[in-house]
Amino acid sequence: MFQPGYYRAQLPRWRRPLVWRPALHFLRHGWRQGHAPDPRFAPRWYLQRHADVRETGINPLVHFLRHGVHEGRRPAPGAVLSDLPFLRGTALWYHQQLWHGHAGRALPCLEALAREGDGAARWYLAAWHYGQGRYGQALAQLAHEADLAASPFAPWVAQARVKCHLRLGQEDALADELNATRFGEDALSHALVEASRVGRPGEQRLAPLNRLYERHRLAPLRQRTEAPLTFSGLATRRVTARPRREMPLVSVVVPAFEAEATLELALDGLLAQSWPHLEIIVVDDGSRDGTADLVARRAEGEPRLRLLRHAANQGAYAARNTGMRAARGRYVTVHDSDDWSHPQKIEQQVVALLNRPEARGALTSWVRTDPELRIVGPWHLCGDWMEENPSSLMVPREVLEALGLWDPVRVAADNEFIHRLRHHYGESALLRVCPDVPLAFSLVQPDALTQRPATHVRTVNHGLRHLYHQAARWWHGRQVVPVLDAEHPRRPFPAPLGNLHASTAAFDIAVLADLSARNAELQRVFECVLHHRQAGRSVVLCPWSRPDDFASRRVADEVWELCHEEALGLAHGGLSLSVGQLLVHRLEEPGAWPDSVPRFELTRAPCWLDQRPLPEGLATPLAGYLARGGRAPVTEEDHA
Repeated sequence: MFQPGYYRAQLPRWRRPLVWRPALHFLRHGWRQGHAPDPRFAPRWYLQRHADVRETGINPLVHFLRHGVHEGRRPAPGAVLSDLPFLRGTALWYHQQLWHGHAGRALPCLEALAREGDGAARWYLAAWHYGQGRYGQALAQLAHEADLAASPFAPWVAQARVKCHLRLGQEDALADELNATRFGEDALSHALVEASRVGRPGEQRLAPLNRLYERHRLAPLRQRTEAPLTFSGLATRRVTARPRREMPLVSVVVPAFEAEATLELALDGLLAQSWPHLEIIVVDDGSRDGTADLVARRAEGEPRLRLLRHAANQGAYAARNTGMRAARGRYVTVHDSDDWSHPQKIEQQVVALLNRPEARGALTSWVRTDPELRIVGPWHLCGDWMEENPSSLMVPREVLEALGLWDPVRVAADNEFIHRLRHHYGESALLRVCPDVPLAFSLVQPDALTQRPATHVRTVNHGLRHLYHQAARWWHGRQVVPVLDAEHPRRPFPAPLGNLHASTAAFDIAVLADLSARNAELQRVFECVLHHRQAGRSVVLCPWSRPDDFASRRVADEVWELCHEEALGLAHGGLSLSVGQLLVHRLEEPGAWPDSVPRFELTRAPCWLDQRPLPEGLATPLAGYLARGGRAPVTEEDHA
């Protein structure tokens, strides 16, 4: 990643003849002056974006090539790793293909590299299987210690094996692993792993974590009964907030849909909060179980607790909005119906906001747990056990008045709201409170929207969530103040069909095309779409990515504009659509097709944009591919 001519051109004219070895000059001096070694790498931007690199004083290009490229860091704004040809054919290249919707093409290549002893390929395969919930297969890859020891991921392998053992409930193997793994006596990782050791007494499991809480002057955890410690058995002693001159009312909105099994514990945690001025608004979102009765019973004699009801299910974000409209607090926050919060969580957030009046919000951290209180960590394989908790966001009321409420879609509106807030007020306006300890425990449930294939959190890389976040950022960028009016009949920005509560599944025309700015013929696609819209036909777009250009999964801004103005549908994998005519812009050979597309029911054979029929060699495989909704990646285990 060094072009001598490009580098010399950035130097003052008088200096250029004196620089005989431009690469050495860059390594010693040029990067400090902000000179770029290559059009694809921006030293100043890289250092500004990554404070950890800046603090070490290392040359940013050296860091990127040694570490950053393996950690998923970008070399420049808008850059993608497929623009770096020296990566082609490497484990990292196929890793990117895996998560960008081309696992069917990438998996066999990664497996071949792993058989040759490539430790990075072993790690990427383990991460892929872990992200798909195949923990045994992930553990099998992590067993190749010699290969992994020579990879950049060697420091994380032991902890990754611990996570797999926890997910698989392998207590004996976990104990053996921990005997060989040192997290540090009071380290967060050690504390959370010890809390997950189901076979031990509850007090012993909680002791390392409680030392962390006490270090932060927070109440320690205890178990509610003498029965074995579980998620539903979490409790603490009663805590009272330190009196302050200013103790404003805080409103907590809890959306609840058929949450009878978990809501009791969530309410226990909220009613035990140390902050005295609290109102808790539970919005029953059309439940058919005993959710509303449970809240009504708990509200008797408890003036802090209120019940609101939706006649029919509208979704968690619509329920939040209902609660926010009824809230009276100076500060407002949200809480999930299957979370348990530490009793000082709200106090810590309010005090942080009172101490920093210029701040516009406060977030805490959480850990995900199963019913037996095994800390399972994020869904993907990484070094972290704890995550930023988007369902803990607390803001002053005036933020809602300025930016509006939550987008009433099915999933991912938490992150949209947080990005909207950061975009408008700046990164520093959102505080991270007690970032070193979990102030909430979240129960992982297999039937949650975050776990279902079409809406799973892994679609943040390719699919529904990825498209939704792109559309939201397009909207944020084109507004002076991005205000979301949840009651307006027209959405402020497009959303993928699967994220809408009420969306059609039948269209006259579907257009399958590369919708990125990399498509030099994007104007042809626009002309085709506008032709059919002017004829009164309904149109749905299906983004089509290419395996060797990772930027092709980014929808161009002009496409979002077109979708918004022409009310176009946006399709993705996991949907079933009935379509009169499917128009295709371009097709590579079938091996380069994405893994997942909508399942199409067609009344006519697919054809090119100009209505010419597809050649038989493409038409037949495409028809089967569309009828199946793509293809499932084939792994070595499937052949066994």
